[in-house]
Amino acid sequence: MLEALSVPTGLSLWLDVTCGILLAVALTVTADLLAWYAAQPARHSRSHTLHSPAPSGGDASSAQLFSHP
Repeated sequence: MLEALSVPTGLSLWLDVTCGILLAVALTVTADLLAWYAAQPARHSRSHTLHSPAPSGGDASSAQLFSHP
């Protein structure tokens, strides 16, 4: 009876170890990807530049107000 219980217990231990290693690898890869993404310079979309506020004030001419960057 004791031998019958030891086989599933040993298998369960190997499955736990294997799943733990796979989880550690997945988390390491995810952390590396997030660190790489965070280190990239900020990118602005083209629509962001078109919707930027127009210059205002006394020194802004009408040509500056209607020109697109």
